[in-house]
Amino acid sequence: MKKLLSLLLMAPLLLMAQDKNDYTRSSLHLHLVDDFSFESGDYVLRSYEKFHKDHFPENYNNHSIDLNKIRLENWQLSEEEMAAAGKSNNALGNAMSQSASDATGGALKIQDNSMVKLQLDKYIAEKKIAHELIKKWWSIKADGSFSNAYITSRTLENESVESAALTAVQDMQTDVINKLISNTFVVFTRLYYISNAVPAEVVRQAAYVLAEELSGMLRDAAMKKADQAYEKASEGYSVWSTSWLYKLDWDQSVFDLFLTTIELEGDTPKINLEKLNALSFNLEFLNQQKSTSLVTFSLKEEDKNRTQDDIFDRSTIRNMDKVLFKLQKKNDVFKPVFPLRDGFAIAAGTKEGLEGDEVFDVLEVKKGEYKSIGTMKVDKKRIWNNSFEIGKDVEPGLTYFKKGNKKFIPGIHYVKLKK
Repeated sequence: MKKLLSLLLMAPLLLMAQDKNDYTRSSLHLHLVDDFSFESGDYVLRSYEKFHKDHFPENYNNHSIDLNKIRLENWQLSEEEMAAAGKSNNALGNAMSQSASDATGGALKIQDNSMVKLQLDKYIAEKKIAHELIKKWWSIKADGSFSNAYITSRTLENESVESAALTAVQDMQTDVINKLISNTFVVFTRLYYISNAVPAEVVRQAAYVLAEELSGMLRDAAMKKADQAYEKASEGYSVWSTSWLYKLDWDQSVFDLFLTTIELEGDTPKINLEKLNALSFNLEFLNQQKSTSLVTFSLKEEDKNRTQDDIFDRSTIRNMDKVLFKLQKKNDVFKPVFPLRDGFAIAAGTKEGLEGDEVFDVLEVKKGEYKSIGTMKVDKKRIWNNSFEIGKDVEPGLTYFKKGNKKFIPGIHYVKLKK
């Protein structure tokens, strides 16, 4: 019976099994921690939504589900839940926030993230986020009907032009699908913005105190210098982002469990939703990263063509790119794989965090696994500037490596960031 269900599930996909040149793109769901009570929060929310809609990371398949925002105030932790996690309260985070607030007269408050991961875990479990991700993979509807059209389309997207040869090897196709689904990630992001005028004013007031100890012209010069430093430092905003990375737990054993939920109604297979929801599908927490950016342009006369929305769009979009790159650097499984292009180049640039001299592994596929056959270093003089800029379209381009090797073949081999 299990074999029959597997065949029914896989039949339309047997025409698409990939050959040795295939690679697997990871799938990504971006989930917002919807907490914008700070000043200008409405601007930031609009900018994030613009990022998600128009600037979703190109190196991942968009695996968005309907559940895409969490409000932390709705997921408070009980004392029992905190105790079970070894945290009696969030006094440390509160103390840090209070210290910053006291030092700035209440103007500067630090976002407390000490308990967020626990709140996310609670939310993930109760909202069955892993189940929702799996339902999207199989296009499962409310009546239990399902389709593998979505997986089919994703598998086709992962095929390179050179790897379109057709074969009907079921075991190979099962491995391909398991690998495709297992490379499903969720990134929760919490954003916080503050006008640079706030910390700049704190610094200026401290400089005034020191200047008062002087006399005459020295005092006046010190005051003027403090004002000049404030004018420069107060422009724009500081962006603080914190992101939590999770990976869908999926392998052959989980796939076998999933198959147990399929039942035949006549000749039509359907998912028994009660059985499906009773199964324990999980998201594995991988890493947490922070990113900060200083946005220094303002709305002065020389910037008259820029709007307040422009400021927040630029800072939000670029900071999201930055925090995703930090997650990639810290988590090898989350790093995207790029097809090698002619001239020893890749379709990645400053948006993907490249600055020059990064080392990439050159990969070939053997028995469905990537094997490194060498390395190349990014040429810092030939990096594609594809970062988001206000009012500018990104010109097509590539980033080139300093030196290739004749055994590295475009269209056959791939590269992935090593360090």
